[in-house]
Amino acid sequence: MLGRFRLAAFLIIGALSLSSCVLLPSASPASGVDEEFEAAVAQAQASLETVRQAILSPKPSYIYIGLKIRVHGDSAFEDVWTEPVDYFDGAFTTQMVEGVTVSQGYHPNNLVRVPVKDVIDWMIVEEDGTLIGGYTIRLAYKNMTPAEREEFLRITGYKAESLLEEE
Repeated sequence: MLGRFRLAAFLIIGALSLSSCVLLPSASPASGVDEEFEAAVAQAQASLETVRQAILSPKPSYIYIGLKIRVHGDSAFEDVWTEPVDYFDGAFTTQMVEGVTVSQGYHPNNLVRVPVKDVIDWMIVEEDGTLIGGYTIRLAYKNMTPAEREEFLRITGYKAESLLEEE
């Protein structure tokens, strides 16, 4: 059951990530969106200690710990969710949970060492649906229509309150 929940959550998060966060360098995002995204990334970067602690000593209520990383290609990049397995000397070792289209060699289940500078978000999901972190998810949720929000909550099982809280 937990495996199906995690897979469904990643598929939805991956689709949202790819549709809302992949920009070609020449693309010009809507006014304010880029600044909001950069603020969310800065907030995630400033709080990475929380996810490092969660990897070292996860609470029994945690059902998922994830990192959103930026993978660079020749002329584009992708932001993808991964599952961290270790942190050492300024880099996370993560297990890929999504395939990456801009670069060869990143396939689901591969282990990849990711420098902290390439981590753009992190999240912890508790068994009651509370989301901790997930700053880019919160931004995407904020910009969804009421119908999209309802569907997102139905599919992911997240608590709406935890998506609207400021951390």
